[in-house]
Amino acid sequence: MSKNQLPVSVEEARNILGDDALSMSDEEIIEVISTLDILAKDALDTARTNLRMKRDARDLANLIYDIYQDKKRLENNSDNKI
Repeated sequence: MSKNQLPVSVEEARNILGDDALSMSDEEIIEVISTLDILAKDALDTARTNLRMKRDARDLANLIYDIYQDKKRLENNSDNKI
């Protein structure tokens, strides 16, 4: 990742890192920024996947419940006709 493509500048990263950045070169700071950017994107992808899975599970549970309710209604209607 080049300096122009960084999500934050080296100077901003140095301010965020504080004393930990004093002994680091610009190249090391760029590596830290790049690594954290990759980790953050991966965490977002994982969160999106988990959210989709939860939504799918909720939708499936609702569908199963609706089928159960329809079956109960049909059974009740059948019992009432006898």
